[in-house]
Amino acid sequence: MKLIQKLRKKPAAVVALLLVAFLIVTGALVATSVYSMLNRVQKTKKLSTKELSCVDVDGYVNIALLGVDSRSMNKKNLKQHNTDCIIIVSMNVETKKVNLISVYRDTYTRINGTDTYNKINSAYASGGATGAMKTINQTMDLNVSEYVLFNFKMVANLVDQVGGITVNVHDYEIEELNKYTKQTAHNIGQKKYKLVKKAGKQTLEGVQAVSYGRIRKGVGDDFKRTSRMRVVIKKVTKKLQEKNLAELMDIMDDLLPQIETNLSNNDMIGLAQRLSKMEFGKSIGWPYNVTTGNLNGVSYVFPSDLAANVVKLHQQMFGQKDYNVSGTVSTIAAQIASAAGGSTQSSGGTAGTSGSTYSGSSSYGGSASGGTSGSSGSSGSSAPKSSGNSTGGSGSSGSSGSSGGNSSGSSGDSGSSGDSGGTGGETAEDGE
Repeated sequence: MKLIQKLRKKPAAVVALLLVAFLIVTGALVATSVYSMLNRVQKTKKLSTKELSCVDVDGYVNIALLGVDSRSMNKKNLKQHNTDCIIIVSMNVETKKVNLISVYRDTYTRINGTDTYNKINSAYASGGATGAMKTINQTMDLNVSEYVLFNFKMVANLVDQVGGITVNVHDYEIEELNKYTKQTAHNIGQKKYKLVKKAGKQTLEGVQAVSYGRIRKGVGDDFKRTSRMRVVIKKVTKKLQEKNLAELMDIMDDLLPQIETNLSNNDMIGLAQRLSKMEFGKSIGWPYNVTTGNLNGVSYVFPSDLAANVVKLHQQMFGQKDYNVSGTVSTIAAQIASAAGGSTQSSGGTAGTSGSTYSGSSSYGGSASGGTSGSSGSSGSSAPKSSGNSTGGSGSSGSSGSSGGNSSGSSGDSGSSGDSGGTGGETAEDGE
């Protein structure tokens, strides 16, 4: 019981929707000796660090959280699904701090060590969890050899079981939210669902909450999308912390079969015990600096100098002051630079290159700057809540980009591009 009490005292944004439900209640399972319940989690075998292209990151355990848009967790159903959620849970063994690294799903990179370059979220579809971990390691010089995979049906069920979440939905989010609600409901096999009819604070049910964390087109794209995911995480975690042990056990009875991992039962218990003693620190969006553009009609997020992004990651998140990237990262960086240089920006931008650039701080801060010399270059909306005052960037020679953001806040979220005719600031309280 002491372990679950310790876990409840942790900050609201504990790790992710999955890890919150998963590890908080794993702690409860330890306390009540219901070890056998963990056997309901789908297990896969562990792979060698060499096979996964792991790079030593001394003193840190890095685990990948992968969320898929799948109706069920059987292998046949999971095939060809992308990981719309990629979060690295990074634990410092010495300082007992846990950091979160959200990887933008549209990040252009080499997939699974092949000659194919695509969005990083496609690595799972082509190579399963092995391909996803290998791609993450080769792109970021990491040592990810363990993962937890969950589907959006699990998240929807979790939100429903805690009674939904209250979210301040903005008028410019309604159309995309409802579109994704219909799509998500279809994907997870849910026939009855609600749609949002007006803006304002309201309770979102499970399928709506999942969809709220997925919307991106025209309302912040991949950058603001991670922010919305974190809003859902925070609100669900708060409700979970209010549940008693019996209620948590009932929730886990439904959730456990919807989880896949290569962590053993002992690993999961040990991880829960370790997390109960840890403090939660930074949450960042990665890559820090990117450009956006189109290749063959497909939009991508291009790391602006992948090597520099990796160096900054290792300096800020792992304390490696004089870090030098691997040869693999250098090779991938060169290919990304070449592809980005040949991409086109559909909304403004210098001819032949990506027209929008973004840079974020270690807390998802930073402002976005629009493209140059474009017909309707998108101007940047400010990074909501970037640990203090922030102002929106502006696109030069753009005709109708949005600007402005909220002027204060604590744990910041991602800076995002303001689309043509878009809307500015968010509330600092909810980060929405």
